[in-house]
Amino acid sequence: MNKEKYIKKVIRLLNCSQQQKKKIKLDLENDIEMALKNGESFEEVIQRMGTPKELAHEFNENMGVKTRRSYKKIIGIIMVVVAILILGVYLLVRSLIPEYQTLGTSGLFDQKTVEQHMEETILDVSHLDIQAILENCDEKMKESMSESLLKESILSLGDLGDYQRITSQRYTEVKQNNDICVVGEVVALYEQRSVTYTITFNENYELMGLYMK
Repeated sequence: MNKEKYIKKVIRLLNCSQQQKKKIKLDLENDIEMALKNGESFEEVIQRMGTPKELAHEFNENMGVKTRRSYKKIIGIIMVVVAILILGVYLLVRSLIPEYQTLGTSGLFDQKTVEQHMEETILDVSHLDIQAILENCDEKMKESMSESLLKESILSLGDLGDYQRITSQRYTEVKQNNDICVVGEVVALYEQRSVTYTITFNENYELMGLYMK
């Protein structure tokens, strides 16, 4: 390798403006020429200055500039971090979005048992059996539902008359955060009018939700 090739390789590895490259090239030419005049061989000059890559790296660091390889590495790390964050957000959002399934998909619920528990709950509401309803609630439901609040909600339906029968019913399994429950939309006919119940049970048939309109 001669002086011109050495300098050319150094300049090619610099990450700076053309004006700075010209100045560094001129400085290198002068430094090498001065060393040769002082009796150093070109091999000794290269050994002292380092390889083109080492010298270019030193110039880039002195100018506060990262090498192209460093930039690529940083960009690569950033892309990996961003990908992990996107995946994390996707998994989080997916866990929060309920997944609806046909009744019986999980093997935890069967049509006949679900219908039986749904009608029992409707009968408890019809008879204003607050204690029975609360005893069948899961822990979260018990914490959020008081006797007075439940009674007030039922009485707000007005005078329904005697319970007659269920006129329509639809059931769906809902999976969320690895928990599976069954949600039923049941229309019950009374002497005065119909009431639509939305009732939710967990896999132990504990009451998780009760909505009436």
